[in-house]
Amino acid sequence: MQSIQAARLVSVDHVLIVSSDPAATAEQLFVRTGLASIPGGEHDGLGTRNVIVPLGEGYLEIVEAHDVVLAGENPFGRLVVAGTHRADDEGLDACLFSWSVAAQDAAAVAEELNVGSMPLSRAGVSVLLAGVDESVTDPARPFFLQRSAGQESPALRPADHRVAPVGIRRITVSTDEPWTSWADHVPAGATQLQVEPADGWLGSRLKELEIELIDGNAIALTFDHPLGVPS
Repeated sequence: MQSIQAARLVSVDHVLIVSSDPAATAEQLFVRTGLASIPGGEHDGLGTRNVIVPLGEGYLEIVEAHDVVLAGENPFGRLVVAGTHRADDEGLDACLFSWSVAAQDAAAVAEELNVGSMPLSRAGVSVLLAGVDESVTDPARPFFLQRSAGQESPALRPADHRVAPVGIRRITVSTDEPWTSWADHVPAGATQLQVEPADGWLGSRLKELEIELIDGNAIALTFDHPLGVPS
C-alpha cells in the first residue's frame, strides 16, 4: 500500500494500548515479546489506571477505564473508553489505539490548533495534555503532552526486560486525511511516521508500531495484535 505522505521522522512520547485488564495484558506482552512492565496506577479523578512498559525512547501505556462513568467526564477517559469499545467491536481484549507526542508548550499548541487541553496527574506527577478529544474521533491523530519542568519520562525507568529495547523505530497510522494541521506541530525525532490511506471500513486508526532492539531486531505490534505479531 502506498503512503499518503512520505515518511518523516518524529518524536513519539508514548503509545496507548487500551485493555480490559492491564496487568494481564502486561503479563501476556512479557511472555510473547520479553518486554516487561513497571507499576503505574490510577490517574487522579479520571476513572483510568495504567501500567508502563519503558522502551528507552518512548514507552507503552497499557490503560483501562476502571470507572466508565467518571472516565466519560474527561477527554482522556473518553479516549480510553473509545479504545475499549473499538477493541470490543473487534472481539479483542486489548488494542493498539492512540499515541502521544511531547510538546514544549501544550497550551500554545492547543490555542494554535483550536483544541482543548487538560491536566493529568498520578502519584504526584503531572502533565498537560492537548488535543485529546480530537484523538477520540481520529485515533490516527496524536495528542500532545507537556511534562512539568524537571520531570523524567517513564521511558527511562528500569524494567526487567528479557530483551533490550532502545526505542520506537516506526509508527504507522491509517487515515482519511492526507496530512492535517496537527502534523506540523509534531516535533522532529528518531521515529519514522508512516501515513497510509484508511483501510476501508476500519477507518482511521493507529495501525502498527515497531520497537527497535539493541541487537538490530524489532518487535512489531499491530492494532489487532498489540501483544506481538504471531510468527
